[in-house]
Amino acid sequence: MAQEITKQELKDLINGQVKDVLNAEGLSRVLDTVQERIDKAITPLRQEATDWQAKIFGALKPEPTAHTREKGLAFGRIVRAMAGAKRAGSGAEGVTQILKGWGDADLADAQTKALSASIAIEGGYLVAPQYSTDILEARRAKTVVRAAGAREMPMPSGTLHLPKVATGVTGGYIGENANPTHSNPVFGENILTWKKLAVTSAISNDLLRYNSPAADAVVRDDIVRSLAVTEDAAFIRSQGVGGEPKGLRYWASASSILAANTVSVGNFTIDLGKAIYTMLNNNVPITKGAWLLSPRTWYYAITIRDAVGNLAFQPEMARGTLMGYPFFTTTSIPINITVGANADCSETYFVNFDDVVIGDSQRLLIDVSSEAAYYNGSSVVASFSLDQTVIRAIAEHDLVVRDPNAVVVTTGVREGV
Repeated sequence: MAQEITKQELKDLINGQVKDVLNAEGLSRVLDTVQERIDKAITPLRQEATDWQAKIFGALKPEPTAHTREKGLAFGRIVRAMAGAKRAGSGAEGVTQILKGWGDADLADAQTKALSASIAIEGGYLVAPQYSTDILEARRAKTVVRAAGAREMPMPSGTLHLPKVATGVTGGYIGENANPTHSNPVFGENILTWKKLAVTSAISNDLLRYNSPAADAVVRDDIVRSLAVTEDAAFIRSQGVGGEPKGLRYWASASSILAANTVSVGNFTIDLGKAIYTMLNNNVPITKGAWLLSPRTWYYAITIRDAVGNLAFQPEMARGTLMGYPFFTTTSIPINITVGANADCSETYFVNFDDVVIGDSQRLLIDVSSEAAYYNGSSVVASFSLDQTVIRAIAEHDLVVRDPNAVVVTTGVREGV
């Protein structure tokens, strides 16, 4: 017979069983569900907080960046490291070790590859291209032939074949039932080959030992100045012998060599005009014309006055042009050329620089020595005795003029004497 229970006993029984279920499985499932919902809700908030934390602390403690240096200082620093390694007899590995010791790991890493490509038989180290480029750009600004607009073409293999038209096409009008006049152009080529320009600079060992940007700048500036001055002298007046490139003076055709008139404002004006006329009359389109002047000729032009006392050329020259074309001044045009009875003559150049091409290896080879002797301008001295290091830089290039009529040279110039 079934046992009867009271209402309260039934209530207690139900409550007890519900608690057992909730405690055993149900409550756990409920709690898991709640936790999942909480996690899902706060995960984006956590990520947002992490992002803000990174931004705040990133601004307070920025990541280290590569050195920011003035152009060319990296080159000077690498050369000083080369000098230190050479003195210590530690070779290419010593260069990178010195740079790392100075805190220039970025230079050391970039230089490692360049040093591995160094040409041992030429006795030097190649400077990493990204740093030698700075020096080549600085040289361009100080070399008037390059600055005036000569075309620069890479010549990495040592030779560059440059096509040219030796003789143009001819033709003419024809009458009815007549055969046309016909001829083909005759093609030729200019061949550029590396001419090695070696310049030396003697630097105090005291200066080389200083770990200072000022020392880097001295090395940079000395090399750039030596390259620019020597290169300009060859590009303008070298006869193309002894391993030198042939300069503008000796590329000019015979019909483009003019004799200057006697010195006067009127004659100077005539000489300038005649140079432009000669080029036009030789069918050269003047697309990038420019003057090259000696400082003495420049001084004459900016100071000479006309018959009524007005400065004849200075107002235009103050705007950077002479007879409508830009001008450049260089001491590479001498003022002691002998013409006839005069030993104090100079030259004036009018050039269409679109026809001037410079083939360039676009690299620098550096060698250093603390024992080498060098000429200081008056005598040969020993670097060891003077506690100096001699730095030698080698650049490779050549110059051609595609049309000899694109260079007009006025000789016997005595303005300013």
